[in-house]
Amino acid sequence: MEYEKLSKGAIGCMFIATLVQVFILSGILLGVWFIFGERLPRIVKIIMLVLELLNIIYLLISPKIRYERYRYSITDDCIDIKEGFLFIERNIVPIERLHKISIKKGPIDRMFNLSKVIVTTAGGDVTIRFLEDKKSHLISNSLKDKINKIAIESKIQNRDDL
Repeated sequence: MEYEKLSKGAIGCMFIATLVQVFILSGILLGVWFIFGERLPRIVKIIMLVLELLNIIYLLISPKIRYERYRYSITDDCIDIKEGFLFIERNIVPIERLHKISIKKGPIDRMFNLSKVIVTTAGGDVTIRFLEDKKSHLISNSLKDKINKIAIESKIQNRDDL
């Protein structure tokens, strides 16, 4: 099975999304520091500084590692997605189980002309993220055609069984 890599724009999108996470956590840590700073024990202040340092390190390395690990493959039988930072998650969805296909774009996705294809099955949703807009439309149309082909074959088989 051959996996597709993401476009270079995806790493920028990952960086901005991670930057937003880092700002939120930094804001929380800073707020706690300003509100309780004088009353915090020294060990808690040290822990907060270490957390902030880890937060910055995460910002610098996470997007690159996630970009390198993110892969997806779409065959006639299934959709296979690998992604992760510390833990790699793999989702495999049989094409015949698909119920719904949608394309979504968040504000950060729009900055990089990216979108995500969300595939819904009876067991839940699976998302192919960080796709160029053109690619997401090609994938959704291809999946729609495969679903229609399976549905037609199923109707023909059911009619023949009668």
